[in-house]
Amino acid sequence: MKLWELRRLGLLVASAALVAGVAAACGGDDDDTNGNGTVAATATTSAQATVPEGAPVVDQDKLKFGPGELKVKVGEKVYFTNSETALHTVDINGVNESGNMKKGDVFSFEFAAPGEYKITCAYHPQMKATIIVE
Repeated sequence: MKLWELRRLGLLVASAALVAGVAAACGGDDDDTNGNGTVAATATTSAQATVPEGAPVVDQDKLKFGPGELKVKVGEKVYFTNSETALHTVDINGVNESGNMKKGDVFSFEFAAPGEYKITCAYHPQMKATIIVE
């Protein structure tokens, strides 16, 4: 084989290995977690959405989550609202689930498994809350 053929073969092998690695990382996992310890759940963010009456709510205001601790049942949807002009996120166990939230945005997250979930904001490390799912 000529040198250029060997290089081309090496690139093809490296490309195939990369594709195989990406494919393995994207699927084949049958557990209910998203790979980092948080439980797979449904989540939505919308601007100026309304929160159903009586639903559990965690509000982002004055650079704090309120309440700081909330207990809910498995499968219950928790609503996170941003009441101030500061940009916030809802990070659950270190993963940004909400994207950026502006004033008036509402993010909902349905917790699919029992446990204790740490809630933080990517922009404001002092913002902390805990959701206890029973």
